[in-house]
Amino acid sequence: MENILTTFSLSVWLTIVLVLLLTTAVFWFISNGPYRSVCNEIQSYQSLSNCFHNVWAVFIGVSVSQQPTKSSLRFLFFLYVCLCFAISTLFQAFFVSYLVEPNYEKKLETLEELLNSDVVYSYHPGINYAQDTISYPEVVKFVEHKDLKDDCSNLRKCVERIIKRDIVLFVAPVFATYVAREMGALEVGKVTCSFEQVTGSENLTVLFKKGNPLLDRFNILMRPYLEAGLLEMLWTELQHRAYLRGGGRFRKAAGDMFFAFYLSHLKPAFVVLLVGTVLRSVVFIVELIVNYLWKVRRKSIRAL
Repeated sequence: MENILTTFSLSVWLTIVLVLLLTTAVFWFISNGPYRSVCNEIQSYQSLSNCFHNVWAVFIGVSVSQQPTKSSLRFLFFLYVCLCFAISTLFQAFFVSYLVEPNYEKKLETLEELLNSDVVYSYHPGINYAQDTISYPEVVKFVEHKDLKDDCSNLRKCVERIIKRDIVLFVAPVFATYVAREMGALEVGKVTCSFEQVTGSENLTVLFKKGNPLLDRFNILMRPYLEAGLLEMLWTELQHRAYLRGGGRFRKAAGDMFFAFYLSHLKPAFVVLLVGTVLRSVVFIVELIVNYLWKVRRKSIRAL
């Protein structure tokens, strides 16, 4: 999140600006409409500048100088207050949620999106030998057409780069999870991510010499071992020991317990303040010049 403008999308901000302008025009039209001689509205709503001032005051949560008197204008004013209250509530909710946990970018969900992105692909030299045997044409197309590539001979180092940098790698999720745990990551899903679709699969086998008398005994013992969930228990304990060795170093270094709020996040507010100050100064100087010219002209007329 670079600043507070990212709380809403560009279309939402443009819609809000359009609502402000239309509300100002409607307030002014009702106050100066065909029935103004019957029930005159107060002066605060009879000029465009005053109408916009009141509309902007309600939008930022500041009270107006005077409330409207016409029933139609009061009804529209009430609806506009409700709208501003809803927008303000949503903005505060999203903004506070971003402070507690910053928002992530849109997730890449397909290999096609990854191919067209600027993410660097770290490839292992062994992928070139296995490319002809891969039965997934999407993976082959990605490997052949991806321009941004980087060598990745050491898989462990590359997985560490994935956690610290924006690169992509074809690797088993189990291995990536183990490396992240060893680096001290408490929530692996926040430092690594993977496609929901399966881009490849592999089988692990235990080979015995033909005629080995332990083969049947091994198969008999392995089936209840897997059915009892002992493999999942061993994997959980392995992750826990790896995390203890990491000592939470990555979590402390990343600082995911809080979000630092800097002045740069309030940059739009200061820009609006600066622009408003410049406009007020320009208007004030123009008023002084017009007043001076009017006085000079008045003196010249009197002299004649």
